[in-house]
Amino acid sequence: TSKATIQANPVRGSRYTLTWPSIATMAEERNTLTWPSIEQLPRAVCSKIARFFQVAELAATVIQRRRRGRPSPLDGKVTLKGGYRHSLHRLCTLCPVAASEKLDGTNVGKLRCGTLLGRRLTIEQTATSYQRCDLTSLREVDVDAAIGELVSLATGETGTEPVRAAIYGELMCNVGLFNYKANGLAKSWQAFGAVLEFASEEVAAAYATAAAASGLACTLSGDRAVRIGNNEAFGEVLRRHRVPVIATVAFGSLCEAISSQRAWMTGEHGEGLVLSIQKAGRSSAYKWKISREPQPAAVSELTELLEAFANGAGGKAVLIDQSIHEMIGNLHAVSTHVDRAPAATKQKKEARQAAVDTEAVAQAIASALTKFDALEVTFEAEGKQALNKLAERLCAEVLSDPDLATGDADEAAAREQVKVSVKRHVGQAFGAWQKSRHTPG
Repeated sequence: TSKATIQANPVRGSRYTLTWPSIATMAEERNTLTWPSIEQLPRAVCSKIARFFQVAELAATVIQRRRRGRPSPLDGKVTLKGGYRHSLHRLCTLCPVAASEKLDGTNVGKLRCGTLLGRRLTIEQTATSYQRCDLTSLREVDVDAAIGELVSLATGETGTEPVRAAIYGELMCNVGLFNYKANGLAKSWQAFGAVLEFASEEVAAAYATAAAASGLACTLSGDRAVRIGNNEAFGEVLRRHRVPVIATVAFGSLCEAISSQRAWMTGEHGEGLVLSIQKAGRSSAYKWKISREPQPAAVSELTELLEAFANGAGGKAVLIDQSIHEMIGNLHAVSTHVDRAPAATKQKKEARQAAVDTEAVAQAIASALTKFDALEVTFEAEGKQALNKLAERLCAEVLSDPDLATGDADEAAAREQVKVSVKRHVGQAFGAWQKSRHTPG
């Protein structure tokens, strides 16, 4: 059995990445057409404003040096890229946005041939359930016709079919959350996007451009794949072919969307929202979560930015439109909203301070668990000998989670904390599974 590799990761929020192939049994097959992770909206916005501040400072230096006849600091390594004021304002105040509820379940894709895809592994053709959800209705959903129409919207321009294509959706395995059961969503599958893989990067780019002109929210994913996000055009295609799809709401700008949905977010009606922003023929997707979801890095960055605004940011705050100031305030209000759900029982005082926020680790473990089938399935097939394999796999997933902000925590201490937490969770799950097998009825 081979181990998953943990290595340095440049992605903000995590210093680790998961390198496949990971631990797998002979019956397991890696999913090579995955739905890509999306960035947290608050952190993305803070990053773009921080970059604007940097560029504004640099531009002032360039002007001052030019007036004094001194060399410019700009060279091949120091540029103004990514920090222009007009670009920031266009993103936040002019680009159209499609918002949809971020359902809390597990990602499952369906290829045109009918094969089902988990986050990391394909789901066996003989499987009748996944994450405790019956797969009968999902196997009956005909995604081939819907994919065919998505392809036809642009194949007149590209002249080619994708090598592979899948519709992705959320399998609603967390039946007790929010109002999923009352709304008829429990254990259902709700589509939210598609991934199309082409023979070359050039063909993928040509398709994305043509499909975007038809109204689809497209972005390049990797070298040869195109991700189609959820918006009204995508939803119309899927509904025509009776594929269940998450509803979307259109807004004229990101600032408008945030202002409009603040009450929904603080009302804790769902896990959060996914916002698809259309800009220059391409789409960018971001996730915006309610305060119940641990996001200490986002709270810290929003708080720091609000303080900078209040202090004038060295004269740069006035360069940013008032609607963007208000948007940051709304994002901060949502992220710091006092959760009305009962607080978890606090554990006894630990012998030493945790290297990483324990609630964030627990959330990362919960997220990692949705990337594979339920633990009980592996327990049933392999028994106690599967414990180490499962713990190693989940530990790798947790450490590679970009939402697990380890900050300045000691790397070895963070690893050890995650390892202990994961082993405890897997061990407790195995114990509960054993007990349930010996409990009458």
